[in-house]
Amino acid sequence: MENSVNLGKINLKSRKSEEIRRVSNHVPSTIQPDTLFTFTTQLEFLLKYLKNRMISPRYCEEDVRYLYIKGIKYIAYPMKCFCDINMRKLNYHMEWYGDYGIAFEKDWGMKHNIQPVHYLNENSDLRKDISKVFRAVIKEEERGSKTHEMLKNYLLHELMYYKPYQGKIRNRKNRGVYQKCFTDECEWRYIPDVSSMNLQQAIPESVSHEDGFLQLYSDAMDLNKDVSLCFEYSNIKHIIVQTLDEYRILSDAVESWGVEDKAEILSKVIVWKDKKEDF
Repeated sequence: MENSVNLGKINLKSRKSEEIRRVSNHVPSTIQPDTLFTFTTQLEFLLKYLKNRMISPRYCEEDVRYLYIKGIKYIAYPMKCFCDINMRKLNYHMEWYGDYGIAFEKDWGMKHNIQPVHYLNENSDLRKDISKVFRAVIKEEERGSKTHEMLKNYLLHELMYYKPYQGKIRNRKNRGVYQKCFTDECEWRYIPDVSSMNLQQAIPESVSHEDGFLQLYSDAMDLNKDVSLCFEYSNIKHIIVQTLDEYRILSDAVESWGVEDKAEILSKVIVWKDKKEDF
């Protein structure tokens, strides 16, 4: 059995005490849409987001074999993924990640710690340098050094926002595994600090592959305001359902929640099968 690597604890909490410089005026992209979408495979999950005005992260396992670090093939992090794909090209993305979506202004996402992913060319010198430094830090014997711990925290935090240019991935809808160009996803990630819940920030495969482990950790974060993305209905830009029947289900659900401004929510709904040709 290949040696497993102890990633230890990652301390993200210290960053919360630092002063964060806010850009007073958001500068929208002239190429990418100024919108962040997240998708799910079931209507009931979308209704759950809307009812609770909250999107909870889940642990997702990432394939990091492109970094060529002995003993580390997969690492799981708590995250929620978004994309800033133009509506005209969303159909392809939905074929992978689900038919039901909710979108927010990009400015809102940036203020809520949502960060674009960095895509790495596996053959680049940059990737090789990252792998070299990561291996050196893991092998470092001076475990008690504050500088060592800061560097390790930084590298592991960076790793949470890395993705290779291409690789294999499981389709959430049909469960098949296919080769994919990941830059097509235009991915942004929300990764919360889960230390307040005594959860692990990064989980190596030696632990994550235990039956039910990631599900157990993910369930612990469900509807927890400390680690979830909380929003108001006014923050929503778009809601995507597929059919008029699903629109009616959504309308009835909003009515049952006793929402004051039902019209505000329903005005943001796109019935995709009726409107997708317009995009």
